[in-house]
Amino acid sequence: MTPPSPPPRLLSVLVFTSGMSVMAVEMTGLRLLAPYFGTSLVVTTVLIGSMMAFLSLGYWLGGRWGDRHPSLRRLASVTAVASGFILALPLISQPILRGASAVLRPLVSGEELSDPAVAVASLVGGLLGTLGLLAIPVTLMGTVSPWAVRLAMVRVEDAGKLAGRLYALSTFGSILGSFLPALVLVPLFGVRRTFLLIGALLLTVSALGLLSRGRAIAVGGASLALLLIPSGTVRPMEGLVYESESIYHFIQVVQEPYGSCPDAYHLYLNEGVGVHSVKCPNPEQEIRGVWTYMATAPLWMKEVRPDPEVLIIGLAGGTIARQSLEAFPQARIVGVEIDADVVEAGLKYLDNDDPRIQPVVMDGRIYIQSTSRRFDVVLMDAYRQPYIPFHLVTEEFFREVHEQLNEGGVLAVNVASVRGVSKDLAAMIYRTMKEVFDTVVWVQATTSNDVIFAMKSPTDPLLAAKRLERGYDTVAYDQIRTRYRKKIMGPVPGWEEARLLTDDQAPVEMAWDLMALQYAR
Repeated sequence: MTPPSPPPRLLSVLVFTSGMSVMAVEMTGLRLLAPYFGTSLVVTTVLIGSMMAFLSLGYWLGGRWGDRHPSLRRLASVTAVASGFILALPLISQPILRGASAVLRPLVSGEELSDPAVAVASLVGGLLGTLGLLAIPVTLMGTVSPWAVRLAMVRVEDAGKLAGRLYALSTFGSILGSFLPALVLVPLFGVRRTFLLIGALLLTVSALGLLSRGRAIAVGGASLALLLIPSGTVRPMEGLVYESESIYHFIQVVQEPYGSCPDAYHLYLNEGVGVHSVKCPNPEQEIRGVWTYMATAPLWMKEVRPDPEVLIIGLAGGTIARQSLEAFPQARIVGVEIDADVVEAGLKYLDNDDPRIQPVVMDGRIYIQSTSRRFDVVLMDAYRQPYIPFHLVTEEFFREVHEQLNEGGVLAVNVASVRGVSKDLAAMIYRTMKEVFDTVVWVQATTSNDVIFAMKSPTDPLLAAKRLERGYDTVAYDQIRTRYRKKIMGPVPGWEEARLLTDDQAPVEMAWDLMALQYAR
């Protein structure tokens, strides 16, 4: 039995729903990639550029198919196929992405790749494979608007008005599709269920053009049953104790060995190639890492105060704060962290529950611009590993920090690197800090992290090492006391010729990508 012809308004509903689904898939697609490839400018550009290419192909096909098959039923069958791919996307893509992301951690940590060619091929293949899976539904949804114009046109004289109305309707749906996943669906339901909800909605509307209303609703309801399937773990890791998705990050807390500590808590964000915070449950087994070197910043002050005012931009789980408080128990610490969910993970599993730490959920630069409080020490550890937000390493930002520092104050910046390759990124940041501060010192903290200290007044380049050798006994400081002087390297090689980073131009992501490529090569 042939179902009754759908009412004309169904065409408008299909146009609106398709426009919303396109942007929802694009926005959620970025979060799908984030746990495996991160959210860098490069990844975002590749995703958005690919989506535009798929839509362009869809527009072209929609015009041709609309002339060849001027039928709402045929259009609805195409969007039904698109909805099927959306429903399958999170299930199909995860095995591909997990295999590709396995390359990133050893690449960033500087480990030897057993077969670099295969590793890089897996990395690139995973990204391209996922984009290929996105290509089919996005291209098919791109056919809707030009096809709908063909179906709705009765008089040529109304073509412009009709096209404008339908494209406006599609764009309005796209606006909703931009905000809904980021602000509502992903935080409440997660990436996998967001794809399922969007796919089920598009399938229901498509089915109305193919079946009776009752059957269409039944089909949509059946697709929603996929929500009942346990979502499981997005990125399985041995020792995983917590996993969550926020507006900004994919968050994991994992228990695994760190140095001599067999069961340390590690905080990973997004692709999980960098440890943002770490804590050993046994307080007598303190960890050593870039956090310990950052925590020595008060020793670079012109006069060391027992109660320094400390600002940490990039609080994460509070490792730097804890080690700073061990050395300076009377310190007053403000920890700025852009992601409230990261702060909550730190409260539950790491160090943010210390009452001497005041967490502030805000972008670090906005906090600097809005606060009237002045600090003795500013610690900048705001990486979205392996990238650093460009607006936190520009000359303009460093001048704002300079204004908020008390006389004799110090700024410390954690700069990620790749072992055995160029120091271009560190050189650019060093050069930029030299434009603002009297003394700048480079400390090669670990094989993958440099710490650059900048002081408001002329300072002995070995001052902190000398003070550390004379005292300040703490579990953390004891880990680095005998090696600190050797870690002070002076100026970063090539800093004088390095690019000055400004708000107008600060290619920090490109510099890091080039380091990674150089290492892989």
